[in-house]
Amino acid sequence: MTRGLVAAAVAAGAAAGYLAERVVLRHRLTAPQPAGPALGTIAGDASEVRGPDGLRINVETYGPRSAPQVVFSHGWVCSTRVWHEQVLGLSDRLRLVTYDQPGHGRSSDPRSGEYSLDLFGDTLTAVIDQATDPGPLVLCGHSLGGMSILNAIRRHPELADRIAGVLLLSTASRASVDDVRFGFGIHTVARIEDVIRRLLRLGGPGAAAFAARVYAISTDLSFLLTREFGLWRGAEPRYVDFTEQLLLDSDFHMVTGVLGPLLQLDEDESLTHLTMPTLVVCGTEDWLTPIELSRRMADRCEIAELVALPATGHMTPLEAAPTVNALIAELTASTRERVA
Repeated sequence: MTRGLVAAAVAAGAAAGYLAERVVLRHRLTAPQPAGPALGTIAGDASEVRGPDGLRINVETYGPRSAPQVVFSHGWVCSTRVWHEQVLGLSDRLRLVTYDQPGHGRSSDPRSGEYSLDLFGDTLTAVIDQATDPGPLVLCGHSLGGMSILNAIRRHPELADRIAGVLLLSTASRASVDDVRFGFGIHTVARIEDVIRRLLRLGGPGAAAFAARVYAISTDLSFLLTREFGLWRGAEPRYVDFTEQLLLDSDFHMVTGVLGPLLQLDEDESLTHLTMPTLVVCGTEDWLTPIELSRRMADRCEIAELVALPATGHMTPLEAAPTVNALIAELTASTRERVA
């Protein structure tokens, strides 16, 4: 019975992939590529900081040390490389501090093997303490990175004296909200993945190994799904390719291990700790953290301003790079004022 279901699923996936190839692959091959370094190929000055639970956190910095500082916290299944457009557009005049979240990129897994929002918040705090220079800074977080910022500000109130501004990109303060109805949101994704994980446990080590191999294979179907759920349908194919590769490069056990914290996300209290200029930014076509969740955060935080980005999906650092860069520059203006 189980083998039959697996065979049927594989056959269905193959058929769907074949049909998608006619449209998707042709578009991928013919799309023009802009001049400049390829996505994810810009490397900064690398260092390592010690984080909670025995973590070794990979940090990469860019730009002049005398410039206003911005700390970037990336999203689930991403890495420091997701800030490519920000590095390209801002490192000539700002000090950019990027790091890999626990279990992501070149950072280690937590020694306990357990993931939590507290772990991510404490990791961000460690990066601020060990990898930034004294003085004010701006925090920019995307998706899980935004949740990390909210957690850190709530649990480490001493950070408020240093934070001159906060930019929350495509994120949420709660994963499930009774009065919000949305389609394929972050809570839905987490629940689907949780079911898959339970099925894999029933299947034993062999099923988990098979799933990890399948997870690491890029197909035209996975490109199509990445575009449909992660980005706006009209997003540049190179951004879809890059996002898909970030996903496929992620460790399968980390991917499933972060699901619990996402399902239990509740950082509404953190919104009351945002006493500095705060921008809540979301694409109108974001399926993972729909704009209703950003609007809700802005409504609950008097100091926050909502910025809605039309024709933009979940990957705002890539899809809306010029606007995001301009907003970061705007927030750093308050940093200069505090320094003066």
